[in-house]
Amino acid sequence: MSVRLVVLQLAAMLLAGSGALAQRAPVPPEVATVQAAIEAQCGGKASFKPGFQRVADFNGDGLPDYLLDYGAAECVGGEMVNPFCGSGGCTLDIFVSAADGYRQAYGDNVRDWSLATGRGRPVLLLGLHGSACGRAGFEPCRKRLRWDGDRFVAAPAR
Repeated sequence: MSVRLVVLQLAAMLLAGSGALAQRAPVPPEVATVQAAIEAQCGGKASFKPGFQRVADFNGDGLPDYLLDYGAAECVGGEMVNPFCGSGGCTLDIFVSAADGYRQAYGDNVRDWSLATGRGRPVLLLGLHGSACGRAGFEPCRKRLRWDGDRFVAAPAR
């Protein structure tokens, strides 16, 4: 096991706390920080459904890149079950691996999303609020994004 991986796992343990860690696999500190912020916003009582965290390798470096779907996070016991969603959808954050750890490469509200493959690489398929395409909010807006080595850019339609 590489020293970097061990350091990342230890940092995630410290940031996530032992109770939270027992429920989730070790993640990079940047992802653990987001999870801790969600728990804090929920008054320390957050529930993460299985779809909250997914991985893909957008940049092709062999390390997991993390997709965090706030639609699968819930505040337990409060008046507002999911403060992370609204008419524009739910927050989706994506963290990609970099030389010095992980960096946030995407963060916006989406109504739905999925992963596909294009030219052997992951492609992000997004359902967005209509205003993201210059339409009325209720009208559908679909976008395909791919990683260009530095950021997500429009991917050609199939």
